[in-house]
Amino acid sequence: MSSLINFDDMNWIALAPELIILVTALFILLVGLNKTLNNNRYLSQASLLGIGAALVCSLYLWNMAPTAASGTQPGMFSNALINDRFSQIFNVIFLVMSLFAVFGSVRYPQADNENKAEYFSLVLLTVMGMMFLAKSGNLITAFISLEIFSVSLYILCGFSAKHGTGREIASDKVELSWETLSSQESTVKYLLTGAFASAILVYGMALMYAGTGTTEIRLIGQLLRENPYTSNLLVYIGMGLMFCGLAFKVSLVPFHSWTPDVYQGAPTPITGFMSVATKAAAFAVIARIFFIALPEIQEIWMPFLFGASVLTMLVGNIGAVFQDNVKRMLAYSGIAHAGYLLIGIVANSQEGMASIIFYLAIYLFMNIGAFAVVFIMEGEGQEGNSINRFKGLAKRSPLLAAAMSLFMVSLAGFPPTAGFFGKLYVFVAAIKAGYTLITILAVIASVISVYFYLRVIVMMYFHEEDEEIPFTIHKGMGAIVTVSTVAILAFGLFPSSLMQLALDSIPF
Repeated sequence: MSSLINFDDMNWIALAPELIILVTALFILLVGLNKTLNNNRYLSQASLLGIGAALVCSLYLWNMAPTAASGTQPGMFSNALINDRFSQIFNVIFLVMSLFAVFGSVRYPQADNENKAEYFSLVLLTVMGMMFLAKSGNLITAFISLEIFSVSLYILCGFSAKHGTGREIASDKVELSWETLSSQESTVKYLLTGAFASAILVYGMALMYAGTGTTEIRLIGQLLRENPYTSNLLVYIGMGLMFCGLAFKVSLVPFHSWTPDVYQGAPTPITGFMSVATKAAAFAVIARIFFIALPEIQEIWMPFLFGASVLTMLVGNIGAVFQDNVKRMLAYSGIAHAGYLLIGIVANSQEGMASIIFYLAIYLFMNIGAFAVVFIMEGEGQEGNSINRFKGLAKRSPLLAAAMSLFMVSLAGFPPTAGFFGKLYVFVAAIKAGYTLITILAVIASVISVYFYLRVIVMMYFHEEDEEIPFTIHKGMGAIVTVSTVAILAFGLFPSSLMQLALDSIPF
């Protein structure tokens, strides 16, 4: 038996961003062997160079990528990967989010920790896995890509930089800090629940293959349109299991219980990075599967996605109301926003897909800005992220308080911030598709969210601080807060330009 390899569609240029990130990650591991260069300054600078180069390549490739109008086929490497503007715009989201984890190196990892190179390499490998997931044109490729970034995140969540040097062994008696214990707990929870989710996901993919005879996403859609025998029970069960596995990654109810604990325990730079990047990666593959492979059986999966979206919005917002820890509050907020994003999938239209891209781009700046402020205000111990730390912030740092207020009102969806238009475009797409009920329920959920977002603002402007809490605004975090503020205001005033970019980036 012989097999022929098609070398004609091996478009290595389209993989330039991923290859740059991979080479940078390996280079950092080698640099870490040199004690002189094994410090946060050199390693973070090397990471930023790789991220910057990959970002420039992604922007260039977005303009050069095939579109539906051009007639050029996007498949490459025997359709295992897809080169289109959809994947390149997600590359930009992943790369920008990774900057938060790199800039967080002012505190993570600590100077005496010997695992500094591993931290930066794992961040870059996580980004690479997400980039390949957004490009996946085959279920097998998608699963491998998802595991690459998931395993890296499992380690990063337990990367406690507030304790130890990396030289400890199991027999050493070490007094563990609360941060370290919490970080260890978060990584174990994430690992165990993630392993179950991965098993469910791959089982669903196996059933999908059994029902259709292929794992290629575009071919599954073609078979479901042309061959009535492919619409069978195996496909339906496989579709349900795949959705359950991916729902875990985006924290959809009832697969959300891990999120608050993991977000609270993980190092804040990793929490901020995860808050958007994992959602973007999972929604990229969910969009490809349901928009490209499964639109013909929409009547089967639509009620389940409808229900999951409504439950996620309500549970996320109601859960956030009772949180005094800001990281946990933002975790529940992230759960709710996953429900809003799922509305774009429910709409199952080009406007719906574009609204997801628009929403994720806006959510990136809202969340990265909010977590940057949390990082600046963060203290030690279990109360290190308490909402009480924000008391009187408006007097001590008016600009920082104003920026945090903008992030909160934008997450709540107040006009004329960018967050308002993010929700507006998703709601409009749902109404055009005939789903007015889910829009009404989403508005009700948004009204609930106003309480806990405004609560942070009330703490900053209408409460006196109990004691003066020192904090330092590092250059990296200051830059993130500034850029996020400008982006939210700019896209709030001129949303149509970003929406047009999103419409030009829908998958095909």
